[in-house]
Amino acid sequence: MKALLRIVLLWRASAGWLAAGLLASLLSTGVGIALLVLAAFQLEQPLPSHGGAVLIGGIALATAMRSLGVARVLLRYVERLVTHAATFRALADLRVWFFRKLAGRSAGGLGFMRSGDVLARLVGDVDALDGLFLRVIVPLTVGLLLLPAVALLIGTGNPALALVV
Repeated sequence: MKALLRIVLLWRASAGWLAAGLLASLLSTGVGIALLVLAAFQLEQPLPSHGGAVLIGGIALATAMRSLGVARVLLRYVERLVTHAATFRALADLRVWFFRKLAGRSAGGLGFMRSGDVLARLVGDVDALDGLFLRVIVPLTVGLLLLPAVALLIGTGNPALALVV
């Protein structure tokens, strides 16, 4: 945990990009949840009769679903662009930090390791972190932020189910 915290602190120069990626992911997931709610609401509604109010409500619901569908696609695209840009910037900062630390200790302190071996290990270690933000931090943060909202939403209709969620 201490090493993870140190890596995240090294990424503070890219904090704006990382936060923008988290926000885009949060919005994209929120729109996806809104689509699920509207789809459930539409399934729950009775078949439209010839009444004008029911017809207008159905049109409004269909328009809202289409709009949210387009918004979700666009937000997912923005999320991918921003989170990947943030990851590349954060990893670049991490590589610079590693190479500065390595250069500060001088090549003479490497022992029997050849410089190519050290470089390969550094590159491999930094590349192993490329999924940390995209596959661990973003989904975990979005889940922790949206889960209470989803539980509250479910709890309005079925409190027992909200406790299970």
